[in-house]
Amino acid sequence: MPLAVHTRHDDVLGLVAPVLIAGAHPTALVVDLDPEGIPYPGRRTLADLVEDGPTLGELRPARSGVAVMPSGGAEAEAARPVLTALLEAWPQVVIRVRERLPGIPLAEVTPMLPGVEAAGSPRVWVKTGVGRTEPGPGPVVEGPGRAAAAAVLAGRAPGGWRLRSWRRVWEWPWE
Repeated sequence: MPLAVHTRHDDVLGLVAPVLIAGAHPTALVVDLDPEGIPYPGRRTLADLVEDGPTLGELRPARSGVAVMPSGGAEAEAARPVLTALLEAWPQVVIRVRERLPGIPLAEVTPMLPGVEAAGSPRVWVKTGVGRTEPGPGPVVEGPGRAAAAAVLAGRAPGGWRLRSWRRVWEWPWE
C-alpha cells in the first residue's frame, strides 16, 4: 500500500517524516511531489524520469533500505505514468505531497505544539517536548531529532531508537 504524506507547520519535519515513515520497511522509496518543500539531495529526479523515461534499474530497488527520488519540479499530473510504474515495482512507496492524490491514502504529519488544533481527521502526531499538548486521533511518534534531519539532508537514511515509533504510521487505517 502506498502512502501520501503531508506535513504542516514545520518544513524540516516535512523533509524528514516521509523518510522515517519509509524506514519502517526493509525496502522503500520516497517520491517527492512537494514543489514547495525543502528539496531532497540527489542527481536523478522525478522530473528527469518524466522527461527521459525511467531506466529498468530505477524501476526496481537495487538494494534494501530507503531510496529517495527528488522532485526536480515534477508536476503530479505529468508524473502520473512514472509514479504508477514505481508503485507497481517497489515493495513500499511514500509520496511527499501538498495535495491529496486520487486513490492514495493520505497521512498528515503534525507536530504536537500548543495552539495546534487537535480535533478533526486522524494525523501522525509528532512529539516535540514543548508543552503538554494532547493529540487528536492518530498515531503518536517520537520527534526525529537533529541527527535524523542531518542524515536526510546529507542523503542518508536516519536510524536509531526514534525510528521504531514511526512504524505505528503503517498500522493506522488511513483514507
